[in-house]
Amino acid sequence: MVDTGMDSPAAFDERMREEAAAAGRAALEASLQRFTHEQRDAFWNAIGLYYSTRRHPGADEAAAQPTVTAV
Repeated sequence: MVDTGMDSPAAFDERMREEAAAAGRAALEASLQRFTHEQRDAFWNAIGLYYSTRRHPGADEAAAQPTVTAV
């Protein structure tokens, strides 16, 4: 068992987000196993298109962030 008594609130929040994200990814992968490889590819292509069109929640914030280029 991990002792969370020493975690700062920010570190605790970050750890909880990471655990929730990992659980979500595992659940998604498990649910996608019932589909064929082609259907899973189509699903991930649709997700990529959705996010690349900037219609997703948070797209305005992502567009407002300046891009950094290497010199």
